Amino acid sequence: MEWLNDPLVNQFLETRFSPQNHKSVLDFVQRQMDDPDSYLFRIALGENDQHIGNIKLGPVNRFHQSAQISLFVGERHLHGHGFATEAIDRVTHWGLQELGLQRIEGGCYSDNLGSLRAFLKCGYVVEGFRRNAVVGADGVRQGLFLFSAIAPPTE
Repeated sequence: MEWLNDPLVNQFLETRFSPQNHKSVLDFVQRQMDDPDSYLFRIALGENDQHIGNIKLGPVNRFHQSAQISLFVGERHLHGHGFATEAIDRVTHWGLQELGLQRIEGGCYSDNLGSLRAFLKCGYVVEGFRRNAVVGADGVRQGLFLFSAIAPPTE
């Protein structure tokens, strides 16, 4: 919960617009668990199973076989160590292979180049850029990259 209130962690998260507390986090997790079209995973370090962040796939649109992806790594000292990339890769593979999705899409603030690089490493392609789409943590408007991963064609 402290992560979600840390200005350096939440600077690119929509949760920064309202203070997070134990109840708000539990309510969010419960909504995800109750929603058959959303999958919320924790990102954990393998050696000690330390919870360092979360990644979400959803909502899933079953008609279009598509979903949204979003994530954060809450432990600041672990930013830039590839944990987000590994989580994106695993969840993307799972969504495309196991759920049979044809498209997974996401977006990130234009100042969030670390997130953009992680998605690009996992095979996502930038499809667009929305100018002045969001308000950054500093109050200045910035753009939003839009990207997606597409299931490989089946033979």
